[in-house]
Amino acid sequence: MRNSNELPSRTSTAAESDGANPSLIFINKRLLSFVLLVALVSSFSQNPAHRQGQQASQHVTQGHHFDRSVAAIRRVHLKPTTKYWHFDQLSLDHAKAEEQLRLWKDQGIDAIEIFAPAEGGNSYGGLDAIDRYRLDPGIGSMDDFRWMVRRAHELGVTVIAFDNLGYSSIYATQFLKACSDVRAGRTSQETKMFFWSNSADAPPPPAKSKSYFFVRPGLANYETSKTEFWQWDERCEHYYWTRWPGKDKDGNTIHLPQYNWVDDAWPSEAEKVVRFWMDTGLDGMVIDAVNWYVGYTWEKGNRRITGVIASYGTTFSQPEGGGAFHSDDPVGWVAEGHWSNIYDYGLGIWWEQGNDPLKESVEKGDPRILEAALRSYHDRVLAAGSSLYAPVPRMQNDEQQQFVEALLATSGDLLCYCNSAEQRGPAKGNISLLKMRASHPALYLDSTRRRIPSQDDSKFYSILRSSADKSERILAIFNFQPTAQTVRVDLGAIDAHELTDLSTNSQVDNAQGEFAVSLSAYAYHLYSVH
Repeated sequence: MRNSNELPSRTSTAAESDGANPSLIFINKRLLSFVLLVALVSSFSQNPAHRQGQQASQHVTQGHHFDRSVAAIRRVHLKPTTKYWHFDQLSLDHAKAEEQLRLWKDQGIDAIEIFAPAEGGNSYGGLDAIDRYRLDPGIGSMDDFRWMVRRAHELGVTVIAFDNLGYSSIYATQFLKACSDVRAGRTSQETKMFFWSNSADAPPPPAKSKSYFFVRPGLANYETSKTEFWQWDERCEHYYWTRWPGKDKDGNTIHLPQYNWVDDAWPSEAEKVVRFWMDTGLDGMVIDAVNWYVGYTWEKGNRRITGVIASYGTTFSQPEGGGAFHSDDPVGWVAEGHWSNIYDYGLGIWWEQGNDPLKESVEKGDPRILEAALRSYHDRVLAAGSSLYAPVPRMQNDEQQQFVEALLATSGDLLCYCNSAEQRGPAKGNISLLKMRASHPALYLDSTRRRIPSQDDSKFYSILRSSADKSERILAIFNFQPTAQTVRVDLGAIDAHELTDLSTNSQVDNAQGEFAVSLSAYAYHLYSVH
């Protein structure tokens, strides 16, 4: 390309020597300058960094947004219920989808988590993807999906997706292509996405960290040799590395191919997958079992997952399983991995029998168990800059169910109604609390908690919640007992001149010194502190 500075001078000189009209000379200069400007802009737009900047700017204008006022989330499936999973199905029929979204919003649920949205098999709720860039046949089109996300946003509902980038279906398009290539002795992008061996006794793929990545669950029945090995495949005429059993189309047990995060072929493809789904308008993603991805590192995760999601604006990103294996401090997933939300495993680890402090605290009537769990996990993660998310446990009776949901709603965690379709949604008595949470900064995900003494902290729980911007404080008082009690709280621990009952919006008299409130079994009360 010629030097742009030469063109005007040559044109000018030629025009002057021919005795051209000065006004035409000026017009020619303007025209050439315009052409050169277009060329420069076009050249600049080809720069990858500039394109990425453009994309980030466009993403923000598309309405991606997950802020800390979100109160509760519901896990849903696009796929109908089968014998392999049982979640609420979100229809992509426009009228039905709107009806469902409005119903959940009326229940105080202002976010949905779409589990395994891509076309998948029968393993882990369909997380064994077959084609990562389309929906299951018969569900609807990607245009229907995009419409649903837009309509959810219009109704005030945030939308995230739950996906796994560590394994594929044995029917996955990329795996079948890789099989054909490796059988023919060809190296391709697809073959580099998986691990291959000529023998069953070859060494396993390398792990980068034994404390954060490639860690194994503490299950009594988990045997490495039965789940992590080289699996022979007749189609490939090779062994592929697996560490997750699954189900084929007929329900037979098979072993899922593990993606190769060591080579860049799959990580770069994983980035395309993340961008594809975020481009639908999603507000974030949960990435399943990241600490089990072979070859995964902080750098690769930041570049291919969290950095990509963050480029879309104020978004949600969670490493499911991160911070649950005792050797991996949850703060590391925030400080090194840059995930914006962490699953609150301090309140319970579902695969560890007896590790359920939240449920135990309510069943034993002892709030100290809950407070200790929050201090050791939740508070540290929040201080590191991340919000937290916790599934709502199933309790023995309706009273305890409503109570445990209220505890979560005032803990600072995002409530997830994510166990199954049988968990129909918030307890009726808590719908108003969830709606209230979205409008009170002292109950936001970034608010903090301080224990306020009662006459017996082994039976009663009193906390002062403060908003991150210091604009609001709320006193929450809980009766952990199965009988009616009068709870006395030391208001001398608070610089309080006035309390307002948030359920009646009435001022409380004598809100100084010792404050007494009568609460029925498993009941609570909230007050605004002035």
